[in-house]
Amino acid sequence: MTLELKHGDPGYVYETSLRPTGLAGWFKRGAIREFTTLMVDGGAIRPVDYINQDTIANPARHTTYRFDYQGNRVTGQYKSQVVDVPMRAGGQNRISLQIAVMLALRSNAEISDYPVFDRGRWKDYRFAVIGDQTVKTRSGTFHTVEVRYASSDGDRSWSMHFAPELSFLPVLLVFHEAGKLKSRAQLTDYSVGNSQVSNP
Repeated sequence: MTLELKHGDPGYVYETSLRPTGLAGWFKRGAIREFTTLMVDGGAIRPVDYINQDTIANPARHTTYRFDYQGNRVTGQYKSQVVDVPMRAGGQNRISLQIAVMLALRSNAEISDYPVFDRGRWKDYRFAVIGDQTVKTRSGTFHTVEVRYASSDGDRSWSMHFAPELSFLPVLLVFHEAGKLKSRAQLTDYSVGNSQVSNP
């Protein structure tokens, strides 16, 4: 898994890319690539758009969302279906949420529950912050703050460990769906100069 946050025009662009490795790589081909453009408004992250290209799925899936703050709508396409729903205050998409949480940790702000636009609809996500965790990765051992969050229907859940010594970059990401482990990524390499963090 590779995570990259870089300056865009305007704002920032955040991209994640996931390829199956190990035993899963024998049975799954392709990749899941996600992109979002972000703006910082009053210290808060606001997603402008979201693109998901999933070539692991059969057939391949292409998802796009546009967050229109003037029109107060989220529009786009999910599984060939048209999306057009009202905006929700403080809403994130599923990867802009990672940056919003990292920014909140950096500024020592309270991490409240966020509405997250995922699979063509809004979901309410519950959060728990657990401090003083220790995580061993290929890049070393880090003292971390763990942030756990899950959708209100309990279908999907994440655990992300952020390292204060790396300005709260994530060093471990774990994702469960329908009660099953779907992916686990640990930090192997990172570069702050070009805002890149890699997690295979």
